[in-house]
Amino acid sequence: MSVSGDPLAGENADCKNLGTPQQSNRVVAEITARRVFRFGIHRMIRTALKNPYLVIVHVLIVAVIGTVSLARIPADLLPTFTTSAAQIVCFYPGMPPEVMEQDIMSRLQRWTGQSSGIEHQEAKAMQGVCVVKDFFHPNISQSEALSQVSMYAMSDMFYLPPGTIPPMVMPFDPTASVPLCLVSVSNPDMTDSELYDVAYKNLRNNLQSISGVIAPAVNGGTLRRILCYVEPEKLRAHGLTIRDVHAALRRQNVLIPAGSAKIQDKEFYIYTNAIPDRVAQLNTAPITVGTQGEPILFSDVGQVQDTRQIQTNIVRVNGRTLVYVPVYRQPGANTIEIVDRIHDKLDEIKARLQDEKRNDPVMGPKMATLELNVVMDQSVKVRESIDALWIAGVLGAVFAGLVVLVFLRNLRATLVIIIAIPVSILSSLIGLYFTGNTINAMTLGGLALAVGILIDQAIVVLDNVERHMIMPGKGRLRAAWDGAREVSTPLLVSTITFMVVFFPVIFLSGLAKFLFTPLAMAVLFAIAASYLIAIFFVPVAAARLMGRRDVPQAEAAASESPTDGPGGSPMRTDGGWLVGGYRRLLLASLRFKWAVLGLSVALFTVAVVVMSQTGTELFPPVDSGQFTIYVRAPSGTRIEKSEELVKAVENVIVDVIGDPAPGNPAEVVYPATLRKYTAGAKRKLSSVEVQKAERESRCEMLIANIGVLMDWPAAYTPNTGAMDSFILVQLSDAGATDVFELVRQLREELPRKLNKKFPGVEYAFDTGGILTAALNMGEPSPIHLQIVGYDLEKAHEIADKLTETMSQVEGATDVRVAQRTDYPMIKVEIDRIAAADRGVTPQEAMEALVSATNSSINFDPAFWIDPANGNHYFLGSQYPEERINSLDTLRMIVVREDQDGTPVYLNDIARFDTTKTGPAVINHRNITRVTDVFANVDPSYDLGSVVAAIEDKLAAHEDLALEPTRDSRAAVSQYPEWFQGILSGIGLNRPTRFEITGGAGRYAGMTIELHGEVRSMRDSFVDFALGLVLAAVLVYLVIVGQFRSFVDPLIVMVTVPMGFIGVALILKATGTRLNIQSFMGIIMMIGIVVEYTIVLLDFANGRLEQGASVEQAIVDAALVRFRPILMTSMTTILALLPMAIGFAGGEADVPLARTIVGGVMAATLLPSFVVPSLYVLVKRHKDTTEDQDAAWA
Repeated sequence: MSVSGDPLAGENADCKNLGTPQQSNRVVAEITARRVFRFGIHRMIRTALKNPYLVIVHVLIVAVIGTVSLARIPADLLPTFTTSAAQIVCFYPGMPPEVMEQDIMSRLQRWTGQSSGIEHQEAKAMQGVCVVKDFFHPNISQSEALSQVSMYAMSDMFYLPPGTIPPMVMPFDPTASVPLCLVSVSNPDMTDSELYDVAYKNLRNNLQSISGVIAPAVNGGTLRRILCYVEPEKLRAHGLTIRDVHAALRRQNVLIPAGSAKIQDKEFYIYTNAIPDRVAQLNTAPITVGTQGEPILFSDVGQVQDTRQIQTNIVRVNGRTLVYVPVYRQPGANTIEIVDRIHDKLDEIKARLQDEKRNDPVMGPKMATLELNVVMDQSVKVRESIDALWIAGVLGAVFAGLVVLVFLRNLRATLVIIIAIPVSILSSLIGLYFTGNTINAMTLGGLALAVGILIDQAIVVLDNVERHMIMPGKGRLRAAWDGAREVSTPLLVSTITFMVVFFPVIFLSGLAKFLFTPLAMAVLFAIAASYLIAIFFVPVAAARLMGRRDVPQAEAAASESPTDGPGGSPMRTDGGWLVGGYRRLLLASLRFKWAVLGLSVALFTVAVVVMSQTGTELFPPVDSGQFTIYVRAPSGTRIEKSEELVKAVENVIVDVIGDPAPGNPAEVVYPATLRKYTAGAKRKLSSVEVQKAERESRCEMLIANIGVLMDWPAAYTPNTGAMDSFILVQLSDAGATDVFELVRQLREELPRKLNKKFPGVEYAFDTGGILTAALNMGEPSPIHLQIVGYDLEKAHEIADKLTETMSQVEGATDVRVAQRTDYPMIKVEIDRIAAADRGVTPQEAMEALVSATNSSINFDPAFWIDPANGNHYFLGSQYPEERINSLDTLRMIVVREDQDGTPVYLNDIARFDTTKTGPAVINHRNITRVTDVFANVDPSYDLGSVVAAIEDKLAAHEDLALEPTRDSRAAVSQYPEWFQGILSGIGLNRPTRFEITGGAGRYAGMTIELHGEVRSMRDSFVDFALGLVLAAVLVYLVIVGQFRSFVDPLIVMVTVPMGFIGVALILKATGTRLNIQSFMGIIMMIGIVVEYTIVLLDFANGRLEQGASVEQAIVDAALVRFRPILMTSMTTILALLPMAIGFAGGEADVPLARTIVGGVMAATLLPSFVVPSLYVLVKRHKDTTEDQDAAWA
């Protein structure tokens, strides 16, 4: 081979001594392509070698800009997912759920449902509050969605019942249903209402000023109220009703501007005492004048107090009652940045609050002991996940570097290759920053996955350059030029093939698109940069750092052999026994080609069977370091009894997990701690006992939320009434504590220890944190069956059948119905004729009843303004809460007096029925009533098999007789029938909507729909199945363009099923389930494994063109490519090993890494023998056919 003059001069000579005309045509075409390519990549390679400073400057520019991008790019757990959704919250205190549904919620749904681009609606109505959520299609922006919903909601105000508080419209992000953190407010000197006041009127607004924060609600505490507690007996003695008291309160508390007066030369503003300065002043104010002319004061019939409304919500943190503000993020905001800003500003906010209350004679002194703390910080998990991925990436880079060093045995050469990793990653960070992405579990996971891949191309180039450097008569620059030039085209093709496997990502939808589009972008940016580094930087660095080295004469002579073409010399001083052993096995396999192919087919068949038995799930389970317990007492349970139940549950939690604060406060809260460390003695723990308790405890915090505060929190709580509670448990060390095992223990212990004292209580668990909540779009459980039908009685009959059936399925846990219809009711039916005879209207009767039970504020709100802080508080009248203790109390409510002074009692004009029950909450989907059945999955079972078992049992249920509806397979109906057939074969074309045809027509028109994680899983799997097909087809077509053949690319594609064998086996061996991460790993694996065979066949075809036999060509190519293929596969595998093992916090990417590791291992070992055997068979048949055609011609 010529090594001087025109680098392409030798190519003209290659046209001589060609065999057949067909071979001549192929070589001429190849040379023409090379000459064209010379003015592209080849010319740039030469420019780089002649001007190395230009290359170094470009690398330094990337390093500088990449470092700045790394410092400025935000970090989060998941990619930014901006959803177009809005929620409307509307209040009418005291109104029953059914009335809220019919008079307010349904109207709001109909009006806001006129918004253009709306996708679906969800709504719920509880006592006194309803929440409507409008979800829009992705093409509708968040601002447009809010604008439309606000417009229609306000337009509906005219038609809402009088007294309805105007609806409030807020942005809603279903992926941010879990608070980022809670800001707790505690003060031993303040009452519950004072704590709530500070949190709601001061802290909340200060938090809202932080960019990205949504803090609309306050949980816990009580709302401050100015109430006149009237005594029924005193009212009757003075001939008054509670309505008379409220009317007098309004007259004594008047907000009317007095204007101003111009007297002589000045103008005076006029102030009056129409609003009392102090609440106590109202007690001495008159209600009316008695029959003897004496004034009847408020104090004569009761007491006006600065107090609180009837408590409906209790919050306990580590056993103490306090208040917290949950912090949510605005759509598109960054988790870590928000929490960091809150931490930074919390002291400033505290100082500002203390300063604002400095002149308040009551609150000022108390503010000195105010404590604000960030608890349940979700950013801790986010940081753990990001740190784990950084560690995995760094360790992977170290392992990859060690592999290169072992193979090359040259520190300088190793450094040349390792430089490709940081430069490529920094290039990717630049691309991510300028495309508005973040550093998150997906983008960082993609970069960590790509670490081994990034140096593959550099290894190929360096290996080829080194091979040329041992050839006699070649200088360093010429060796670098020839080495880079030879592999530039096949590497470009392999790079393009790897990049096109991500093209199907654009066809993904929903969750999969949201997760994997940023991952694909991160990898694509890095891979494109790695190719440029390999082609331009590596030759320059090799020419400057490696230099030439002396070789034995025998090897030099060997390098002059015909093998010196594109395939190079198979005799390498550093090949050793490994290459020799491979050569013997390769030659043996070529003698039994059909046996090799038959064995590979058998292995692939086994892999298909193994994969069909692999469990499926949407996303790998992640230990979030926390869990939630949902506790539901029997319907109608008072909040005081619910608090007793929660205290007992907390005690069981402490018994199993440990005390979250054994040394604080002064008294130990939990009996379990006393029993364990003081033998039951009620005393403070000693310092030694505290240290032991803290050391043994795995619990960092317990937060219990009981009941519902009928205000802003109603839009953000899973509770539906006083009987509902949820307990957040944060573990002290998520990495050392298995949250799933703790939940298993508690699932057994809670019923065993508490069922006797608290019968009829339901417990459910949620082990997911912010990640699971985001992926599930806020769904509380992975399995969600929704019964659609207006008749709640029939719907609950079906729900009972579903829960009974689902509870029999192994792996299904916490099966429950979300709604209840057995909430106790007192139905008051007014006899309008009797009422008219006594001169009473229904309005008077209802106002008297409401005033007594829930205060007059509900129908006629009045306000008192506190001059100390300028805040207004509701003013009203009601019976003392403890006086409403029997049905007789309600019956004896005085409505008014007759003309002769005889009191008219409610019992005189109304009937009371206590036999009725009703719903505690009513849910809608698209303005239709729905009843929800939820179930969790035991961690030892997979979601797919549990749901399939449930579906099979329901299909066989005689009473239900479920039949799929016409639109039950709408998700896959858009695809061709042949593809739908494939989906049916792998269990992905299952119906999602069923019509209930059983029950002798009783359930006609009612349907059951499948929602939740399982539906997202199946929809994503369908998208990925299509993606796999597209990826394989696109890769094949790209390779066709490289080889100018439809046959050679088929040989290359053999590596894909070989890689699939490894994927199936590693998933089975490690117990890893098939999920969207695994699917993405398979797609990435396709792009990786075909790269190995592309360069191999390119070398083999080059030897064929030089006149070598088919066997000699493939053997030479296989031996020359054996070391770089082995190096690149081992760097990929070892670079992914830390991620495949799974550090604490990095569990989400484990299936992705394991899938690639298994695929690369199999695609390295099996194709090393299968591809040569197939190549020989195909080429022999092709040569025979071409010879016959030539003879015929």
